[in-house]
Parts: sequence; structure tokens; C-alpha cells
Amino acid sequence: MPSSTAYILVKKVGYRYTFDGVTAISHALSLKLSMDGDAALSSDYVNQARNEPDTVTLSVVASDAHVPVIGWSRQMMTSLCQIKELRLLCQVVTPLRAYDNMLLTALAVQQDETCPDGWTGTLTFTRAEPQRSAKSADNSSTPVSSGSAAARNLGSRSGSVLQTILREAGIR
Repeated sequence: MPSSTAYILVKKVGYRYTFDGVTAISHALSLKLSMDGDAALSSDYVNQARNEPDTVTLSVVASDAHVPVIGWSRQMMTSLCQIKELRLLCQVVTPLRAYDNMLLTALAVQQDETCPDGWTGTLTFTRAEPQRSAKSADNSSTPVSSGSAAARNLGSRSGSVLQTILREAGIR
């Protein structure tokens, strides 16, 4: 099968998905601007702007023509559904740019007379930001000794507790 101008590499399993045709590729890279004081508190903001996740949309054609596998386009659709449902990380490679850590966030497929032995569709991939390690608030209570000496035994050998207190205060 000839290679298309863009392809998808599923990182976990090492599969490469190509299409009979790629009719359009849309790249969306944007910043979110903050006009309030919240940007100063967040480390994501630089110059009051933060990167939004990159989005790539591929318009593709998948067909059974010239493929020795029966039901190839159906198998392709099933595989893409599994990639989305299992949230598998992909690398999307286009002639302009390669994108890593992408999730298939939308899949729209159309079957009509323009592609009777297959389908046309759009695949939207969005960059998955790496998870930040959040500081865990451990609110458990653990007894901690604040004294440096062992407690003295104020038993009957030294008299009553009141006598010991008076003696330590210098009163006899």
C-alpha cells in the first residue's frame, strides 16, 4: 500500500497507520492570554500567556481498493476507535511538523457514494500535557515528642505529688 503524506504512530504498540489519501491537514497552535492577575500566580504563564494544547486535524480517505486484506477500511475504523477509547498516545507526523504525545480526541467518519469501498473522515488529535506531580497534603496526625528528657517518676518514694511540687519550687 502506498504511503500517505501523513501518518500516525501508536507509541505503546509501535503500529504505524497510513491512509489511501490525506486530503487536508489543519494545524492549530495557540496561546491563551490572561489580562487579570491570575497569570502572575501561575508558573504556566510567561508574558501573561500560556500555551494551549496543539491540535492537528487530518482529513483522510481509507478504502479497500488495492489492498489484499478483506475489509481493510472496516479494520482501520475499528483500530481508530480503539485508539480513541483506550486513550493511546500517538505521534502524528505531517509534512510540516511531527507532534508527540497526541490523543485522538475526535473521529468523524462518513460513508457515501464518493467512497463506496471505504470511508472518508476527519481525525482530530490534541496534545496531552504531561501530568504535574501534585504535592500531597498529608493531614495525618503523628505523635511527636517535644520534650528532651524522660518523665520523672513522682511515686510514693519521694512523697506526694504536692510535696514534690512544693520542694521543686523551693518551699519546704
